[in-house]
Amino acid sequence: MAIPVHVIPAAWEEHQAVLRQIREIVFIAGQQVPREIEWDGLDETSQHFLAVNELGEYIGCARLLDSGQIGRMAVLEAHRGLGVGGLLLKAVVDAAGQQGFERLFLHAQAYAEAFYRKGGFVLCGDPFEEAGITHVPMELKLPLNFVPALSPEEPRPAPNVIPQVPADRPSASPTPFSGLTDLLSQLREIAGSARRRLCILHPNLDQEIFEDEGLLTILSELARSAPRSEIQIIVLDTKLIVDRGHKVLELARRLDEKITIRHLRERANLDTSAFVCADMEGYWMLPNWQQFDGMSDVNNPVMCNRLLEAFKHAWEKSVDDPELRIIHI
Repeated sequence: MAIPVHVIPAAWEEHQAVLRQIREIVFIAGQQVPREIEWDGLDETSQHFLAVNELGEYIGCARLLDSGQIGRMAVLEAHRGLGVGGLLLKAVVDAAGQQGFERLFLHAQAYAEAFYRKGGFVLCGDPFEEAGITHVPMELKLPLNFVPALSPEEPRPAPNVIPQVPADRPSASPTPFSGLTDLLSQLREIAGSARRRLCILHPNLDQEIFEDEGLLTILSELARSAPRSEIQIIVLDTKLIVDRGHKVLELARRLDEKITIRHLRERANLDTSAFVCADMEGYWMLPNWQQFDGMSDVNNPVMCNRLLEAFKHAWEKSVDDPELRIIHI
C-alpha cells in the first residue's frame, strides 16, 4: 500500500537544503542539466512546495514564480507513478488561484505533456530546446477565485496548502466576509488603504453600503488629501441614485475635480460583480452585487490588476451623465 503524501509550502530560507538535494538528484545528476541553468537566481523570490510522506521523507518539489510560471517540478525516482506529481501540481495551482493569478504557464518536458494536459494545461506555442531537452510551452487560464465566508457556527476547513510568499511582504490571501457588518468593516479597511486612487464599480451604489458614514469620511479625506488623488466610480443606474439624493453623489458634486461618477451604457446581468480597488494593491469584491458575501485583500497586486483591467474596460465604455452634475436646490 502506498504511503500517504501531502504537500506543504516551503520557504527557501528554511528548506533550501532539501529543495537543492531533490533538484540535484533529479535534474543535475539525472538529466544532466547544467548547474548554471538549474540555479538561475530566482529561487529566493519564488514560492516553493514540497511533497512529504507520512514517514517524513521529502520526495518531490515545485516552485511558482511571480510571473505565474510553474517550474522545477521534480519527484524522486522511487516515488514516481504514485500520483505525487499530480498532488504537487494541484497544490501550486490552488495556491495561485487563491492569490488571484489569471494565467499560469510552464515549459513542460515533451514526455510530460500528457501529464500536464490532465491537469488542465494546453499547448500555447512551438517546441523548443532547453538544456538539451525538448520542451513545450503550456498554459492554464484560471477562473476568478471566490471562497464564500462561513457563518460563525460553521468550522472553517483547513486549506490543502498555504501559499508561501517572501517574509518581507504580507500574504496575498483573500479574506472572506458575510453580512453587512463584516462587509462594511473590510470595505473601510480597503478604502482607507488608498493613498492616491480608488476605483469603484457597483450597479447602484447600494445605500446600505456606500452611505456608511465611516466610508463617506474616508472618501472625503482621500479626495482632499493630495493634489493628484482621484476617485472614479462606475454605476449602471444613474436615475436611481439621483432620485434618492445619494450621499456619494452629493460628495462628488462638491468635489467634482476629484470624484467622477460615470454611467455604463451596457446593462449588466443580475449576477454582475461589484468591486473596489485601492491604488494597485488592495481590493474588495462582491461576486454577486445583490448579496453581502464577498472577499477582500489589502495587498494582492495580481488580483487588483486583474480587476483594474476590467474597470478600465468598463470606464472606456462609460459616459458622463449631465444629471449627475446638476445640483438641485
